[in-house]
Amino acid sequence: LTAGSCSMAKYKENAERAVTKFHQHLNAEQYQEIYNESDPLFKQNVTEPDGIALFGAVHAKLGSVKNATAVGWHVNATTSGTFVTVAYNVDFSAGKGTEQFAFKVTANDALLVRYDINSPLLITK
Repeated sequence: LTAGSCSMAKYKENAERAVTKFHQHLNAEQYQEIYNESDPLFKQNVTEPDGIALFGAVHAKLGSVKNATAVGWHVNATTSGTFVTVAYNVDFSAGKGTEQFAFKVTANDALLVRYDINSPLLITK
């Protein structure tokens, strides 16, 4: 049980680092890098132009990430790999939003599999 707990904590840390990196890329308008560094599962579901357009729209409407606070996480080990889902409340320069990320994780890395964002500004702005 202890070894499993250590692995889960390591997977969570990897996912949190990946969120920080995602936000750095988003703030720098490096949408191509976000897409390039995502897992093949993400790329199966989101085309490159659509992914770049999504990240660009988030940044255009919400602005830069000023503060992100983790509000939950979950680890799921499957035969396809280990996945960590993390949720954040985010203060953007133009307002607030919530984000949920799913990453495929290993002992050393976390690759984006899914990105969900919710903010009224995405509709009203």
